[in-house]
Amino acid sequence: MMPNLRLFADVMVVLALIQAVTNSSAQTSNAHTQAETLVRQGEFDQGLVLLKQILENDPRNLRALNLAGIALTSKGQLPEANQQYQRALDVDPNFVPALKNLAINELTQKDLAGARKHLATALKWTPTDPTIHAYLGQIAYERQNFALAITHLSQAGIHLKQNPAMFAALVESYLETKQEAKALELLGKRPDWGPDGPAHGRIQFHLANVLAGRQLYQQAIPYFESAHQKFPDSDDLAFNLGLSYVETKQFSQAVQVLREVVDRGHKTAELDNLLAEAYEGNKQTQEAINTLREATQLEPEDEDNYVDLAALCTNYDAFDLGLEIIEIGLRHRPESERLIFQRGVIHAMQSQFDIAEQDFQLAARLAPQNNMSHVALGISYMQTGDLAKAITSLRQRINQKSNDSTPLYLLGEALIRSGAKPDEPTFIEAKNALERSIKLNSKFPASRTDLAKLYLRENRVDDALFQLEKARALDPKEKSAYSQLAVAYRHKGNIQQANSMLKILNQLNDEERTQNKRQRVRLVKAEPAFSPAKPE
Repeated sequence: MMPNLRLFADVMVVLALIQAVTNSSAQTSNAHTQAETLVRQGEFDQGLVLLKQILENDPRNLRALNLAGIALTSKGQLPEANQQYQRALDVDPNFVPALKNLAINELTQKDLAGARKHLATALKWTPTDPTIHAYLGQIAYERQNFALAITHLSQAGIHLKQNPAMFAALVESYLETKQEAKALELLGKRPDWGPDGPAHGRIQFHLANVLAGRQLYQQAIPYFESAHQKFPDSDDLAFNLGLSYVETKQFSQAVQVLREVVDRGHKTAELDNLLAEAYEGNKQTQEAINTLREATQLEPEDEDNYVDLAALCTNYDAFDLGLEIIEIGLRHRPESERLIFQRGVIHAMQSQFDIAEQDFQLAARLAPQNNMSHVALGISYMQTGDLAKAITSLRQRINQKSNDSTPLYLLGEALIRSGAKPDEPTFIEAKNALERSIKLNSKFPASRTDLAKLYLRENRVDDALFQLEKARALDPKEKSAYSQLAVAYRHKGNIQQANSMLKILNQLNDEERTQNKRQRVRLVKAEPAFSPAKPE
């Protein structure tokens, strides 16, 4: 009987211990539940008191450590919160809730490296977690690693639907990686975010700027319009919306939105220039002229407004007014290649080809890079201003390497600029250099254009036309070829063909101005792309 009594006593001790552990565990669980309820209700200090008691008895309690971190984060005490998360990770380095919450805090503190490290560890254990993908996508986006941003943001699930900034980041990432079709497809699936507050308005402004910056003006307009409703007094926003309307030929809407800015008393030459374009598109020509005149007064040094106003006059055969405007511009910018070139166009359209040719040649001397865009070496030689030294250096180089087309072309150009005249040795040298340059590289249009100039001076009009037609076939946008073609056809007596070349030249001028205006979108940065995260 005694052994049985001893066994019974031992069993009772074990049962008592189990009951004590069970009671303790139940008490801890109840305390944790109470603490969690308090934290959810915003009673952070009271919750932390309970959690402290739990951790005094069980310092390795992962749930309590994580909840303490959440309470401290909610109070804005991020360093203290991070200590609690780190204590949990000291117990279990793979405890996903602490990894995620610590990373979110590190993001708030701009510690991208630390956040990425902890999120990457968490992802190994929960590879489909949309929250982890969302914040890894944020980090990749902010580091401008757009391909990686796509990888993670495309798996962000519900966050894409709930977070407009994350949605915008994914759209931008597709565009940055030249996946325009996917960006537009995603835009077509844009969630309904409900009533947008100011933050959403800023995000829409940012997204609209991203689209407009890639000339997706039609897609940008709804976002500009929505942001404009929230920030009706933003001049930058109205300007970009007006520009998008102009680019999509919605001129009446452009006039309306830009006039609102002007009526508020905000006037700049840039705004007037855009408004004038809208007026002209809306067939309000006189208003366009008046507005461009105002632009020249607001910024007398800006050649764009004079060029645009002169071109507008040219379109309506108001040549004398166009010349008058150019002369006003030249008082402020006497060495403006664009103004002088536009003056040459007007003279040519008035059949004053001799004067026009002088302007074309002067424009070429003032802006050699326009005729030598492919040869930076040539630009450096010409910009020294010492043609004699440039010619000497080029001759030496040709003697060392006679089979290189570039220095031969540059020598011909330099000799032309030095004023070489027919029958002079330098003229013959220039012609030979350009002819050799073409033999070595038949696909460089500038050599042919320069050689044509020399042929015209020798009255070899047919040879000049041959070279110029070849030059424009090689580069249909080379303006100097068309200006010389107009002169050459005029020498042949073919006025109709000369006018045709001038018409193309005028179109190229218009395209160049339009292209310049496409750079006017003001990429005003929105508020931070991602809202502060809540710990889990």
